[in-house]
Amino acid sequence: MVEQPTVAEGSPVAEQTAAKPDITNIVLPDSVKNVSLTSTKFNFRTDKKLGTKRASVELAIPLPTLDGIVEILKAGGKELELLTDAIFDVVYDQARVQVDADETISQDRLDLTKLTWQFIANMPKAERAGTGIPKEVWEDFGEDYINVMPAVTGKSAEQVGYAAKLLVGKMQACKTNKKIVSFLKEQVAIWFANTSNAENFADVYSFLDKKAETLLLADDTVLLANLGA
Repeated sequence: MVEQPTVAEGSPVAEQTAAKPDITNIVLPDSVKNVSLTSTKFNFRTDKKLGTKRASVELAIPLPTLDGIVEILKAGGKELELLTDAIFDVVYDQARVQVDADETISQDRLDLTKLTWQFIANMPKAERAGTGIPKEVWEDFGEDYINVMPAVTGKSAEQVGYAAKLLVGKMQACKTNKKIVSFLKEQVAIWFANTSNAENFADVYSFLDKKAETLLLADDTVLLANLGA
């Protein structure tokens, strides 16, 4: 779960901060076994027609423990099928990243080494989570960025629009250019500090900020090797 930034009391974001449930006082039904409660925040997007947004809510949800996962494997059937579907979704999301970044993608160009469970599990969590952000959320972020940044930075709509395109594309088009990545990292921070929709796009901000940090720390020789240079 993404850590929310500190905000001033009374701000639009602070007013909609969800109360964290007290997990220690939750009594599980007898039928719910081999699970661990995890506190999770549910955020909602602004209704574009009404201009209103439902307040966030934080709830505790049950996730299978290691014993619970073993039971699923033993049970087989629909339970195992659901687990397999969840695994497929994780691998598919990472394959989609390669597909979206390469218009000439083919089976020969698909890097299977980056689609193994071990590789995905060892990716930076923010980068892995970013692939699960819905396309429409990225599109809404792009619109919000374009609406906010001209007045804040004095940049032209064209300049802001180009930056938004790179950011919505998760910086894939400029990932080896540290100067551009550094600039975009600064711009995202400015946008996040000035948007009234920070809570809606906290996951997007966290993903972009941490991905930029990872790209900036990357050894140039590694980047060149990844490009086949």
